[in-house]
Parts: sequence; structure tokens; C-alpha cells
Amino acid sequence: MNIFKRKALPFTAICAALAVSAACEKQESPEQNGGEKSGPIIINESPAAIKGELIIKIKGSDVGTRSAGSSDDALDGTREVSEVLAQNGKFRLERLFPECGRFEARTRAEGLDTWYIASFDKTLETSDVVAQLKKCGSVESIEYSLPVVMSSAEGEGSPSIAPMALSASRKEEFPFNESRMVQQMQWHYNNTGSIFGKTGLVGADADVWAAWKLCAGNPDVIVAVIDQGVKYDHEDLADNMWINKGEIPGNGIDDDGNGYIDDIYGFNFVDNKGTIVTSSNLSHGTHVAGTIAAVNNNGIGVNGIAGGSGNKDGVRIMTLQTLGASENGSSGSGLGGIVRAMKYAADNGAVICQNSWGYNQKLSWNTWTRSSFSALRRAIDYFVKYAGVDENGEQTGPMKGGIVIFAAGNEAVNHQSFPAADKSVVSVASYSYTGDAAYYTNYGTWVDISAPGGDTYADSNYGGVYSTSVNEDGTSGYEYMQGTSMACPHVSGACALAVSYYYGKDKRIGLTPDMLRSALLSSARPINANLSAPYVGNMGVGMLDTYRLLQYMGYLGEIPAQTLTAGQTKTLEMSEYFPSVQVLSYSVSDPAVVKASLSKGVLTLEGVSSGTAEVTVSDGNSMFKTIKVTVN
Repeated sequence: MNIFKRKALPFTAICAALAVSAACEKQESPEQNGGEKSGPIIINESPAAIKGELIIKIKGSDVGTRSAGSSDDALDGTREVSEVLAQNGKFRLERLFPECGRFEARTRAEGLDTWYIASFDKTLETSDVVAQLKKCGSVESIEYSLPVVMSSAEGEGSPSIAPMALSASRKEEFPFNESRMVQQMQWHYNNTGSIFGKTGLVGADADVWAAWKLCAGNPDVIVAVIDQGVKYDHEDLADNMWINKGEIPGNGIDDDGNGYIDDIYGFNFVDNKGTIVTSSNLSHGTHVAGTIAAVNNNGIGVNGIAGGSGNKDGVRIMTLQTLGASENGSSGSGLGGIVRAMKYAADNGAVICQNSWGYNQKLSWNTWTRSSFSALRRAIDYFVKYAGVDENGEQTGPMKGGIVIFAAGNEAVNHQSFPAADKSVVSVASYSYTGDAAYYTNYGTWVDISAPGGDTYADSNYGGVYSTSVNEDGTSGYEYMQGTSMACPHVSGACALAVSYYYGKDKRIGLTPDMLRSALLSSARPINANLSAPYVGNMGVGMLDTYRLLQYMGYLGEIPAQTLTAGQTKTLEMSEYFPSVQVLSYSVSDPAVVKASLSKGVLTLEGVSSGTAEVTVSDGNSMFKTIKVTVN
């Protein structure tokens, strides 16, 4: 076992553009979002686009009214597109989202069967092919497929300077049998303030050791890692890899009818096959996976936040390979593979979608809003809506719906980084073992939360995040990396642990992504006292605190509806519904029906006149509860 190898992290920058699907959003027209006034909407035209590939949206029936047999419009459209493509020689036109068995009905209901990938002669000018396709009346949008690139956090930006102000106790006993050296190397789980002689900030971590007293994981919780491939046979990951039990390895048949052949541990969307490829130059996904779910208490390697207790009880990692080049190269699946991966994750049981990638170009809010009609946005929405849900809309997983988590990016700038800045996902910035903002991290009011991502500028030996990797000979390895790519899986791992805790051995249902997001953001610890300009107020709600998150999961129940008569008062102890009652506030939708007051955590309701009103109580962050009050 290679116990120590240090390497700078590449933040995975995906330069895939966003396709547009105006048919899916009836309230806005293409013109309102910068589209063409007639003809198809053209997305992200660029000379850097991948040659010989376009993503095409065919006009179809309105979303929500489509049935499993209603694809005639799309079929007519593909005939027209095929005729145009045939003028240029050999081509291939196929559905972006392949047929998927029992989930095909909801795929069509969401209109996802109307996106296609067109492949053609790479020597052709893509713009010429687009000009031909623009004449097709059946085409709604045409998107250029921009290449996947990777960029390193090494050497960018400058270190922040801030006082060490966080006060926290880190006296928990380590519950597993990994070495004391590894315990200290993984300071990002439990920072005691001393890292091999270096002075850090006590509590500048993810507060994981204390959380392990409550829960270590649950194999029913599946985390999809959209990244480079994960080394599924890694000595410290193998027991926590998701395995598709409906597929027979190596027979070349789609045994489970989900649209993918030999997808045992996930799928390789770069090469469009089930075989996952890893190497020392393709270790980014393996490193991310280790932070989430390296096997705990096995006496080797490292620890994972939701890696279990050594009894095969960790959460499961689904590897969805969308990046395939060396860390210095430029390749990958492009937009098509990424959106397929997200949908695959939802249809195959994942409830958490981990994304340590982003765009290496600045997109304005207006550009992103226009692109909200895209295949990527539809894939995100699909995951949030359908993860953990069967074909009948019933919850079958540990959460009804999914949560999507993105790294904020490593350009060390204050600008909205997409897709991370989209309001439907959780965006993660990075801090170091000193509690400062990491020198490379992006920041801004759009960031949701911060987590430890390492900072080798602060310490070149131990300042990064230590996790699983791949040695040069292909064997199991371990190394330090840094970046928001490393901060992001801390949040994914914490969310996986929180879902595990809520679901429990009794398989408790009812958890939703909104509930989890509320608990995640409300449980964060303050960070601004640790920061200097320009990071103050721009690193999200605070520091990830896994232990507090699990505590907050016990307060996710709703406050029961209340019935009063005019003049009657009733008191409710808010400590039964909120972890802290120190900063609660409230609002009343109709004071003519009910009056409210709040003192020392006790909410008093007084009926005024006949009617119904709502009283909303908030903790000032992301946790709020609404009480329906009826006065007779």
C-alpha cells in the first residue's frame, strides 16, 4: 500500500454548453431568452467546439401530455434531420437519452426522448452543418458540443490572510482502526489545530468524528460520482462500490433493459461501454469517491465520511465516467455523456449526485437563464424529481428525490460559476486547515456552503485533502489533492451520511431534497470571523458541520396544524422542532385571523376571527416551518 503521494489537484472544468428546450418551458419564448426570432435556437457557437458532433432538440408534444407511444412528432423530425445530414456523407443520429425500460414512460412524459446526438464527418465545418439544419422546421434547438477540459488549482491566485477566530472543541475519540498517521493526515475530518507540527485552526474541518457516533453509513444510499472513472477494485473502495445486480458481467447484453450494456459499477460515457477506465493520470474520480465512502475500520488506507463501520455498511459509490483524458489533456464525453449520466443515476437508484466539475468560461446570468431550457438543466431537474422514485411515482429509495452538488470552481474569482451557481443545486467553496478561504476558491453571494478542500500553498506536504488514488502501476494508492473538487465530496459525503441516519435500519421514508438542503445549510457553522476581504459574506452560509447536520436531521418534522377559537391562546415549544431557538423569527400571513408572539423559544398563538392563516417560523438560515392555523 502506498501510504503517501502528493499531487496537485486538477479542478475538473467541463466546457460543455447547454442545449435549449423551449418546448419544456411554456411560460417563456426563445425570444425572451436571447434566442432567434425564427428557426432553431443556436447554443454556444464556438470554433473550439468538438468537430463532427451536435446536440439537436426535435420539436415534440407539450411536456406533461406525452405518453409512451406519442413520439410520432420526434420521428418525423428525425427523418427531416437525417435527410439533411445525409447530404454530407455518413452520419449517426441517436437519442440523447436511450430507451430505458420501465422508466421510458416518464422519460417521454418529461420530453427527454426528443433530444438527439448527431455525429458526422469531422472534416466538415460545424457551422456549415448548422446552417443546413436551421432550415429544418422540425428542429427546436441546435447546440455545439464544446470539449471537456481540466485545469489545475496549482499556482493560481494568492493566499488569503485572516485571523484564526473559530472556537471549537475536537476531543472526540477516533472510532475506527486506521492508523494515527492517517488520522492526522485527514485533518479535514477532525482538525485538532496541530498537523505534523503545523499550526492549524481547531475545528477548521468537516466535523466528522463526532458524527460517526450517530451513524457511519447505509448501503441503501447510493452516491453517483460524475467524474473520471472510480477504481472499483481499489482495496479501500471495493466493498462500497454500487453493483448493478440486474446485469450479467461481460455478456454484451443489456440484461436489465435500462439502455446500457454491462453496466456493473456504473457506466463509461466517454467510450460508451460498461468498462470503467482508471490510471494514475485518471485518478480524480477515485480521490473524490474516497472522501465520500472509503471503507472505514478495515485497518488500511483512509476513511470515508459515509464509509461505514467495517461491516459492509457504507454508502455505495456509482461511478459514471464522463472524463477520459490525462490530466494535461482535453477529452471526455462532452455534454451528451454528462446529461446521460445524470439521468442514468436517477433511474438506477442514486439519490445524491456529486459533481466536481464546471465550466472554464464565464457565463452571465442571462446566458445561463437562456440555457435553462437545456438538456443539462432538464437532466438536473429529472434527477431532483425522480431519484429514489419508481416508475409509479412511489418512493423506493432512502429519499424521495435527489440532491445535486457542485464544486464552485478554482479560478479565485468572484463571478457566478455555472452550473454551480444555479439555484437548484448546492454550490461548494473551499477553505484550508487554517480556516481561511483556500487561495484558489471561487466565491460570491451565489455560493451555498464551504467545506475543506485543502491548500498546498499553506503547507505543501500536508495541506491538501488525503484520499484514495491510483498508483502509476495501476494498483491502489493514496494521495493529497486540493481544490473545490475536494471540498465538494465532503458535502456529498455528509449528505450521504445524513440520509443514512434519517433512513436508518427501519427504512424510514418521507425525506425530500428540500428537507435535506434545509438541514445542510441551517447546520453550518459561522465562517466569516475566519475570513478577510473579499471573502467575508461570499463563502455561503458557513462551514460544513457533519455532526450538526445529523443532529438537525432529527428536527425535520412539520409542526402540526392548529385549531383555535376567537380569543383562545395556545403555546408551542419550538425546541421540539428546531435544534436552536436563540434566533427564531416568525411571520403571519393574516393577522386579522391569528396573532402570534415568540419569547424564549415559545410561540404563542391567539385566535382573532374566523378564518385560516399560516404562521411561518424561521431559524434565519434555511430551516423554516409553516403552521396552518384555523380559527373557528
